[in-house]
Amino acid sequence: MKRILNATTLFLVLIATSLTFTSCNSVSPQKTFEIAVLNSNLLSRFGSKEINEKLQSEAMVYDQSQKKMIPSSYHDAFKYDITNLETRFQTIKDIPEDEDNKELLQASKDLFSYVITKQKEGYLPIAKMKDEKAPDEQIQKAMSDFDASTQTEADAKFTKLMNVGKAYAEKHNIDATFGI
Repeated sequence: MKRILNATTLFLVLIATSLTFTSCNSVSPQKTFEIAVLNSNLLSRFGSKEINEKLQSEAMVYDQSQKKMIPSSYHDAFKYDITNLETRFQTIKDIPEDEDNKELLQASKDLFSYVITKQKEGYLPIAKMKDEKAPDEQIQKAMSDFDASTQTEADAKFTKLMNVGKAYAEKHNIDATFGI
């Protein structure tokens, strides 16, 4: 009898632990939406508009030891921004995927992956040109070429995420306004 009681107790403890662990790892639809969709606002200025804006201001990065923003090269400032996007991207990848959120998470991952890759391929060389004091015409051409090769696909991925996000928000009664 004592053996059965111990086995039953152990079984109940395992179930309770499993349920607690599972419930702690699940992300609510609201939080999923916030991470997967609202973080994409960081990408809404993708392309020459964002590059040009950043090149017109002083290049800055956060210095952890000083706990403040400090002047830097444009290349390092763009790398810093890309690193921040990669951190946001990781929070999306950390959400457990299920049938309910799969399409939303895939659209968000697709957009973030594309933008981060293209920023590394396009933003960094343009920033280096600025650091090396290349002529403005050369920088403008590089930005124009970048837009021509990336903007259509980036816009399509952003629109897809907004459409999927809107359906997800409606399904879960999440109060959100979309500008698409």
